[in-house]
Amino acid sequence: MNRKCYFLIPAAGSGKRMGGPVPKLMIDVLGLPVIARTLGAIDDYASSYPDIDCRIILITTEDLKPKLMSIVTDYFPGLDISYAEGGATRSASVLNGIRAIEDADDDDLVLIHDGARCLVTKEEIKAVYEGLETSPVCASAVAVKDTLKKTSVSKDGKVIVESTPNRSDYYAVRTPQGFRFSELMKCVDYYASEEGITATDDTLIAERCGLTVTLVEGSYANIKITTPEDVAVAREIVRARWQKQPFED
Repeated sequence: MNRKCYFLIPAAGSGKRMGGPVPKLMIDVLGLPVIARTLGAIDDYASSYPDIDCRIILITTEDLKPKLMSIVTDYFPGLDISYAEGGATRSASVLNGIRAIEDADDDDLVLIHDGARCLVTKEEIKAVYEGLETSPVCASAVAVKDTLKKTSVSKDGKVIVESTPNRSDYYAVRTPQGFRFSELMKCVDYYASEEGITATDDTLIAERCGLTVTLVEGSYANIKITTPEDVAVAREIVRARWQKQPFED
């Protein structure tokens, strides 16, 4: 029996920072909606590794669900896709996705990937999948290139630099972020409570649950579509890929 790999895709964000009448997941990126490019990368991965039983759970809102279902019907009729209801926070949405997983064995894998990261490649997905062979939690990440500053804010609102850490010690985490199913289940109570915090990524929850998190090399091109500037950058990255030219990070 093929090993199962569940892809939880949070796709319930309102996209307020994007502005405009079109939800960010439906914005056109050179001929395809954002979410279609995200699903296309998973489809590419699933097609390349037929020995892996890939199953997708789209976590979304009632108002977005019909649009997502239409995109799935048009572009991905062969993918195994189900739906879960989005929550008030990202963590609540992921928890709903976890609860929608069916028939999972302890050694099956769960990869959580932002619906708005539409430029992920099958190679990045493969790297996280393979990282889970030796680690309970594994995430895609890139080395920080900018100089970082630790700051504080003065009473009059000025941002004051306190120190400059060594940037070689830091990585910017991306998605996908993967779990062995048995380890993910250890995090369910934390997802439900959040203990007063809002987790912007799943490795934070894994850390709080005492799990070891390892990182694998991702791509700087795997950006998250959040603002109009991101859409412009994404279109240029896709155009460069069409032309088989390396995208200069």
